[in-house]
Amino acid sequence: MGRAAGRYGAWWARLPAALALGALLGFGLPAVAEPLTITPPAARQEAVTNVALANPALPATVAPGSRQEAHYNVIVFGDSLGDGVWAGLYHVLHKDKRFTVIRKSRVATGLVRRDYFDWNEAVREAAADTPIDIAVIVMGTNDRQTIVQEGARHALFEPKWREIYDARVDDFTKTLKEAGARIYWVGLPVMRSSGFERDMETFSGIFEARAEANGITFIPTHDVAADGDGKYQAYGLDGAGKKRLLRSEDGIHFTMAGYELLARKIGGVILADVDAGAVAAGAGADRALAAQTVAAKDGTPAGPSAAAIGLKRQVYDVADIRTGRSDDWRWKGADVK
Repeated sequence: MGRAAGRYGAWWARLPAALALGALLGFGLPAVAEPLTITPPAARQEAVTNVALANPALPATVAPGSRQEAHYNVIVFGDSLGDGVWAGLYHVLHKDKRFTVIRKSRVATGLVRRDYFDWNEAVREAAADTPIDIAVIVMGTNDRQTIVQEGARHALFEPKWREIYDARVDDFTKTLKEAGARIYWVGLPVMRSSGFERDMETFSGIFEARAEANGITFIPTHDVAADGDGKYQAYGLDGAGKKRLLRSEDGIHFTMAGYELLARKIGGVILADVDAGAVAAGAGADRALAAQTVAAKDGTPAGPSAAAIGLKRQVYDVADIRTGRSDDWRWKGADVK
């Protein structure tokens, strides 16, 4: 008993020194989880930098104070995928004080049903409220529908349907240009259902062609979360090179890790243009910053969370489901061959 007490007494006597040594060497103390950010802890810096070097489209970490002072409102327009891209861009850009990332996306919308939601009017309302320096557009998953115009019905991808849809993409682009925005139209990612995937590839082709015709930037994302053959995969490597669940259970949307991966691709293109001087610094952006300050004083969270915008189980406007929308596709089941 005396020998045991002696041993434990000696152990307790050595504890302060052991803790001090552990603190110096960085082990022996419980780790504290950090919020999801694009700037990794020093121990993970090499892995993230290597990923960025392997894919130049991904933004690398930039030393504080190395960029010129300017401000840009980055406004995301689109459907439920746009919600997630907005959250991802916030995580990617929020430490760069030049950017304010603002969500103007709306679930279950597109360019086919103007009677349900008019995106041109939404842009005009957004521009009246907040200067649009950079516009990021993500839509198409709800547009597999018949277009009805002047009493005539035009089936999906028929020549007249394509003519009308192209014109609507052009009108939307023109409205954003008139608002002073530099436009980045995002292509659609790979989808799980083979039929849905074929249609989304067609939409991406439309957006790319119209982007070229209108002199705006098209950002392809089809292969961002795909496997080596460009096929759908639920799991893949995140921005830090770790294997993570990237896609949600519906085969369309993403987890937060997946949205951040998309946003790194999109943000990399935007950052390259901004750093090259291709994007004019925002005029009147103080209004957006002032609005954020007021929101913070009112207790509104400064940044998005997955729960706040429904990324864990993305919410649809299911009260008015219509054929061709992504929510209609999900509820009726899918060809997952």
